[in-house]
Amino acid sequence: MLEFFYDSPTRLKRLRTGLLATHIEAFAAHLRQRGYTRNSGRALLTHVAAFSYFATIQGVTEPARIDDALIYRFATDALTVGGRENAMAHLLAFLRERGVIPALVASPKHDPFAAVLHRYDAHLQDVRGLAITTRATYLRSARGFLTFHQARHGQVALKEIAGPDVLEYITESLARHQSPAWRRHLCSESRGFLRFLHAEGLIASDLARIVPRTTRRRLDQVPRHLPWDQVERLISGVDLTHPNGRRDRAVMLLIATLGLRNKEVRCLTLKDVRWRDGAIQLPWTKAARARVMPLPKEVGEALADYVLHERPPLAVPQLFLRHKAPAGPFTTSGGVANIVRRHLRWAGIDSAHRGAHLLRHSLATRMVNVGVPIKEIADVLGHVSINTTAIYTKVDTTHLAAVALPFPEGA
Repeated sequence: MLEFFYDSPTRLKRLRTGLLATHIEAFAAHLRQRGYTRNSGRALLTHVAAFSYFATIQGVTEPARIDDALIYRFATDALTVGGRENAMAHLLAFLRERGVIPALVASPKHDPFAAVLHRYDAHLQDVRGLAITTRATYLRSARGFLTFHQARHGQVALKEIAGPDVLEYITESLARHQSPAWRRHLCSESRGFLRFLHAEGLIASDLARIVPRTTRRRLDQVPRHLPWDQVERLISGVDLTHPNGRRDRAVMLLIATLGLRNKEVRCLTLKDVRWRDGAIQLPWTKAARARVMPLPKEVGEALADYVLHERPPLAVPQLFLRHKAPAGPFTTSGGVANIVRRHLRWAGIDSAHRGAHLLRHSLATRMVNVGVPIKEIADVLGHVSINTTAIYTKVDTTHLAAVALPFPEGA
């Protein structure tokens, strides 16, 4: 595999000797598999070769003796050049994965909020029945409140929290964000945490009453969506000759045709696609229940085209992968969202909202407008309650036009 990165026989001979001679070929294959180009992989291998020479001078005779201190001395050497830290991080991870050097055991950091947040998480799961993603949002908000209070008042008992402390936190937090939705979530999550603290006897009075309420009427907004002709133009305009074209088209087809959520796309595995049955198994959803979706012919062909001709050959279960080095599964929601944003920009489609959920809303809107029953729409979107799906009735332009009243005086 070294021949992919180097042509010079002299350079290849030098790389295959020294401290890391028995591992350099496998490391090169590892870089190639993770999607590194010839130039980027060569840059890493050059630093690794320099480290091998440096370690030999330091008297290290076998790879098992490599440790973080040796890596640090090399990376901070007076003659160091840019990129060594990155190269050494890759090398250390590779050697630990192969068991050449011991795995790094991180010393646990003291978390002053761990105990109360653990109890709060159990409450959110067992009492309120919230999904893991929703619990993570509530826990993040609770940690923000506790961190704010500690920064203002130091290490004091929770019983010392008073009304002015809560108002100070809410006021300063609201001042930093103008989004009405963000403000509603902040107040709601803060009330939930304060109610928990009071129910557990950790604070003396119910301070949730102090948190201001933001007015929001149910179904007061129209779901953001694209006209269906623009959705079709967006997907049909994907350039399949682009290195990511097949993946991007398959991702957008899944969302626009089956209404999958961002995380459901990211977590979809190869075995979840039941090719022979013509179905997709979704073992995890926001509603914490499994569901099976039909696999339309167009979507199945797009998935097969991606798997056979474009997906990096990595031994990971996830179906969709990042193609740029280091190749691997999407770790955040931004990966899928950026696919939609990028193609909206390339297609010249102007939309105030440009995330992956835009296509999911567009599917629901189209289903409403062609007369699909609301219960079937809820099943496709994975909604537990039809009330959640009811907002899409506001975009049923066909039926709303039939009941529209004439303008006064015929104007």
